[in-house]
Amino acid sequence: MTRADLVTSTDVALLRSVARERSVVAACREIGISRDRAVYRLERLARAFGGPVVRGVRGGRSHGGTVLTELGDRIARGGFDSVELLNARPATPLDPPNRLVGRYRGGPAPEVEVGGGLRLRVAFPAEDGETVGLLLDPDAILVARRRFPSSARNVLPGRVERLYPDPGLGRRTIAVRAGGALLRAAVTTETVRALDLAAGHDVVLYVKATALRRVARPGGRP
Repeated sequence: MTRADLVTSTDVALLRSVARERSVVAACREIGISRDRAVYRLERLARAFGGPVVRGVRGGRSHGGTVLTELGDRIARGGFDSVELLNARPATPLDPPNRLVGRYRGGPAPEVEVGGGLRLRVAFPAEDGETVGLLLDPDAILVARRRFPSSARNVLPGRVERLYPDPGLGRRTIAVRAGGALLRAAVTTETVRALDLAAGHDVVLYVKATALRRVARPGGRP
């Protein structure tokens, strides 16, 4: 696995948002991940590429904030968020993508029926009744043991089927059965301990509608 293989669409979205917002907290709100997860991803990139990808600045008209380093800017402009590259990466237990196919239902709250009673709210347009492909980054899924107030449009009860071994990067990938679909979520090792995650345990998955990206379905057009 090369260093570029470690860069996901979430990493690129985070870096580009930091560049625009000059704030990690604001970037987290924009792309829909927690601050702890963002800090983890920034530190992981720094370890993988041998240097910091963001730095703090003080003073000036903007009263300080966070900006990209030259390395961070190169990664953000590298195009690693292309669907083609994500699809071309070898699937590994570290970060397997979630790919789904379902029928689009339009209206004020568009959603995709993916089977097994699972209906996912989405934020992209399509023709009503059209079959579409979906891609969901495991890092875009928030895992909890019980429901709590959230702006996420998708709140999915599920059950843990498997925990993949710790690859030594401070995180685990878990497989959760939710409404007939098997979804993989990336969590930190601390989260596994804090939530007592284990096979057979019930969990709740939170997914923002904007995190579900439309991609070409297998054997078909986008």
